[in-house]
Amino acid sequence: MRVKSQSCLKALCCVIAAGSFCGGTVVSHAEEMAEGIAVATSIQGRIEIENTTGHNAHLKLHDALTLNASTVKTGKGAHVFFALSNGMSIGIEQNSEVVFETFTQKPFSKDRERLSYEASVSILSIRLITGNLAVVSNKLSPLSQARVYLPSGELRIHSATCIVQNNQMGAHITACEGNITYYYPNGEGREFIVKPQSIRIKPQSAKFGKITENTTLSSLPEAIDRFAKATQHASKRVFFKAGYDGHPPRPVLIAPPAYFDLPVDRPYEFND
Repeated sequence: MRVKSQSCLKALCCVIAAGSFCGGTVVSHAEEMAEGIAVATSIQGRIEIENTTGHNAHLKLHDALTLNASTVKTGKGAHVFFALSNGMSIGIEQNSEVVFETFTQKPFSKDRERLSYEASVSILSIRLITGNLAVVSNKLSPLSQARVYLPSGELRIHSATCIVQNNQMGAHITACEGNITYYYPNGEGREFIVKPQSIRIKPQSAKFGKITENTTLSSLPEAIDRFAKATQHASKRVFFKAGYDGHPPRPVLIAPPAYFDLPVDRPYEFND
């Protein structure tokens, strides 16, 4: 896993774009895929990132990095939010361990880059070991894959915002926007989870294809909804421009419109 501080992240811009997804091709060869890029839009507390060789990276705000085959751990009172080059965003709360088993993306050209939809095709596989994870994927290409693996079963996500929690009480899955699909460990049964549905599944009940508890988002603590909205905000903080000659996409931090109304140290003056 390589951490790359990029000067382009220091340049703030307000981006307005319109357009629609113009289609794509199915990825047929693994060699066509490259490692996806993530940008840390918000960091608090102790964050550990470790790759398969055991190398630990020191994460800084607005760092651009590759999460492919990396493990992210957060300490007490910590959190981190990532904007991904496929248009998704990920939030990880305190005392969590999340493994990014795969995050690859097909390179895209300048004429495909856009804000409204993913500019290419990507594969994202995340394994939640413990803790709280938020996933926002409302810009994902229909040809892309986004999955979250749990100790019991897996989630398949396309256009949705969801919170996934895993602890001693089992897996707790909440659809805050859109809908997601949970597949039982045997692969034969599944559950469609639609906003504002929230379900809890223990490993024992998952073996029998049964939901342990069925509730709604409104019955959960307000912190759950705030966590989801913070992750949605992260997806709007970064615009990924096409790389040159097949190189990885280049992230540019997006400033809110209010930024441009702030006073400057040396304001421009024009004489009549």
